[in-house]
Formats: sequence, structure tokens, C-alpha cells
Amino acid sequence: MAEAAVLPDVGLYFYGVVPAGTDVAGLHGLDDVEVEAVEHGGLSAVVSKLSLDRPPGRSAELVAHARVVDALAAVTDVVPAQFGSALDNDLTEVAGFLDDEGDRFRSALNRLGGKVQLNLRASYEPDQVLAELVRQDPLVAELRSRTRELPAGLPHPDLVRLGEAVSRGLTLKRVEDAESLLDVVLPHVSEHVQRPGGEYDVLDAALLVERSATTALEQALEDLAEVVHERIRMRLVGPVAPYDFVEDLTWA
Repeated sequence: MAEAAVLPDVGLYFYGVVPAGTDVAGLHGLDDVEVEAVEHGGLSAVVSKLSLDRPPGRSAELVAHARVVDALAAVTDVVPAQFGSALDNDLTEVAGFLDDEGDRFRSALNRLGGKVQLNLRASYEPDQVLAELVRQDPLVAELRSRTRELPAGLPHPDLVRLGEAVSRGLTLKRVEDAESLLDVVLPHVSEHVQRPGGEYDVLDAALLVERSATTALEQALEDLAEVVHERIRMRLVGPVAPYDFVEDLTWA
């Protein structure tokens, strides 16, 4: 007798929640599987079938997740799910999930309605900002002069002091320049989240922006870039789904 084939466990990969009636036709997610919208209570859970033999987590899956959610954000309001979220392969269970969490999803969609996320990163031109520190800070200038001729890699107390002085100077500059950037940005945004940056980062921020305000924000940043381009590089990415503004939601 032939053995029965063992079917792999299948679940539903969860991309997020959108208003009911949103057209998701043509969108493909993880493993290039077409996505579906499960509607309940005025909401749609956007999902695609997923083999549970292996958990999601590969870089290709992260790209697929972002592709679907950002495509949704381009046409409608979306509450994005955390990458790796999955639901049982049971439409009744999905409807129950939307029922249980419906008030929270509706509240989030209301807060995010008509808005998208833009990511702004501003970074110093290292040579330029270090030259500024030498000109503006006598201690940095003195220590740089005293250590200029030291052999590369030679440990020396003055090199340690120079590094500390440069770090202090960069911190003060970063605070001042970040405030100046935010003075230009914040009039155009509804909410913002600042992220930790690297040594030469002035500002790394997620901006929640009304769709109708994105052009004005872009123009304001272009005008600012013309003024600061010799010392600060700015990059604005988006619009993308508002990932940074739904962290308080708990997923299944």
C-alpha cells in the first residue's frame, strides 16, 4: 500500500492591517506567494500562505515583507505587522484576531490616516567637521599639532586626549546641528522618532508626515541642503509604511 503524502504545516504570514475593501490584487509576498485580504469588522488582515517547516528570517523574506507593506502604504493607510508575524491557517481564527484587536487597529489606522513615514539621515562630511573642530577648539588644535608627527599606531597619552576632545566637540556640534535641522523639519511633520546614530551622524529620524505635506518637506530639505552641503550630507528615503509608529501594538 502506498504511503499517504505528509502535507507540510501551513500558516498565514501576516503583513499588517488595512481598511476593508483595499485592493491587494497582484501583490506577492514571501516565497513569491500572492497575498490575500481577510476582511472582518471593517478591517482587512493582509496575509499569504506560508510553510511552517522553516521560520521566516532570511534577508529575502525581509525584502518581500517590506515590498508588500510599502506597496500598501503607497495606496492606503496601513498598520504594518512586525517582521516574522504569523497566524494560524484558519480564516475563522484570523477573523477572531481582528475582532479581538479591532479597536486597537482602528485607533492606529485613525492616527496614521493620510500619513506616511519618511526616513531622514543627516551625516557630517568627516574631513570638513574635523577641520572645523581644529579651527574652533584651541585644545583640539594644540593636540593635533603635537601628535601630527607621531608614528602610526604608537600609543601616546596625547592621542587619547585628542580622541576625547574630538568626541566632546562632535557631541556638542551634533546637538546644535540636530536642533537646527529639526527646526526646519518639525513644522512639516506630525510625529517623529529619533534613532541612535554613528559618530558622524547628525540626525537619524523617522518622520510621520501627511501625504499632502511631503512635497513641502522635501522642498524645505532641498533648500537647507544647498546651505549645508559642504559639511552635512542629507538623505530622505520614502515614503514607506509607518513602521516606527506602531511599536506599542502587540501581534499574534
